[in-house]
Amino acid sequence: MRRLALVLLVAVAVLAAGGCAKKLGDVPGLRELGRISGLTPTDEEVVAAVLQDVQRGMESQKIFKVLSHVSQNYQDEEGRDYAAVEAGLRSIFKKYREIKITRATPRIAIDGDRARAVETFGAVAEPQNRVTEPPVNIQGQTTVELVRIDGQWLIVKWGKIM
Repeated sequence: MRRLALVLLVAVAVLAAGGCAKKLGDVPGLRELGRISGLTPTDEEVVAAVLQDVQRGMESQKIFKVLSHVSQNYQDEEGRDYAAVEAGLRSIFKKYREIKITRATPRIAIDGDRARAVETFGAVAEPQNRVTEPPVNIQGQTTVELVRIDGQWLIVKWGKIM
């Protein structure tokens, strides 16, 4: 159960915005916002949108929507890399039919091409089969680390749930 919660948390971080973002302005909604307002989104706004897109990807169970925001160099304290995140997502999406995530506004700090977001969230998941899998209901706070590579913010680490 703890491992499932950690994988779900990684996916929640890897917690945020629709489609495969390739560049800063390709995060869903931000290009339109810039075109309408004439303003360029801040790095904090882009990171927040990435986290929101991960959330939407989790809830819609679209693995590549989530993975599009995860760096191929992902490595966390539990020893998971990109392949482990992908395998964990596949397992979650196979076992759970409905995932709902509630998030508070993240606290985001930018330092050059590195970002750190503190995520406070709750996640509930309904299993396909309650006999073989328990429902998930976790709340917590974690830190998500991102790096900007070629204008795209990518998740490189998801911290432990506190």
